[in-house]
Amino acid sequence: MDRRLIAICVVFVITLTLANGCGSSSGTGRYTVPSDVIGIGGGSASTGGGSGSGGGIVETDVDSLIASAWEDFRYGAYSSAISKFNEALLSTNISDTQKASAYNGLGWSLLKSSGAESAYSAFTQASGLNDEAKIGLASALMQRGTKASCQQAITLLENLGLKETSTVFTAIHPIGVTNAGAHAMLAWCYFIVGNDEAARTQIIFARAADGTGDSAVNQIYNSLVAMGLTFNE
Repeated sequence: MDRRLIAICVVFVITLTLANGCGSSSGTGRYTVPSDVIGIGGGSASTGGGSGSGGGIVETDVDSLIASAWEDFRYGAYSSAISKFNEALLSTNISDTQKASAYNGLGWSLLKSSGAESAYSAFTQASGLNDEAKIGLASALMQRGTKASCQQAITLLENLGLKETSTVFTAIHPIGVTNAGAHAMLAWCYFIVGNDEAARTQIIFARAADGTGDSAVNQIYNSLVAMGLTFNE
């Protein structure tokens, strides 16, 4: 059997928030991928307003709503953030750029509270104009665990220029994905679709850029090695 069809239970994360548990084999040709590529906060989302809630003052300006929602996100108040991002999206005078920003924030808030698949639609709405949303959408696609979905994720990540290791991804918001983490995501996808050479290039770069021994990047490396990726020493 092709080693890429062997179901392997692995757990890795790219954000600082770890997801627990592992995938299971369905025997349907899906690859068993980590339960969350980006990671979910434990338990249910907080319903309390974050420091950006304004002490009960209702925000009406779109930019202010989005900024306040990101503050809630920063402190783990995901339900409050979701509410504010949705409120911003209901504004009749929201611009296309603001809409992409709000959908991006909504996607990350849903991902943190409910998982990557729940954020798929929001990330799709934002990915045309927002680089962070491309990362989030790639994560949701990776969770689907098929070659086809990983190939879609590769397209998104390559559109960010990450095929070149000289390209640096810098998140504007506290989504928890580093440049090294983004390149490690691409390494994972390359391996799943059968491009070992590109996977090696990306994960070697990601480990060097990461510089820590117990990070999510290193966990991805260990998972790739366990699944059969080899290196010329």
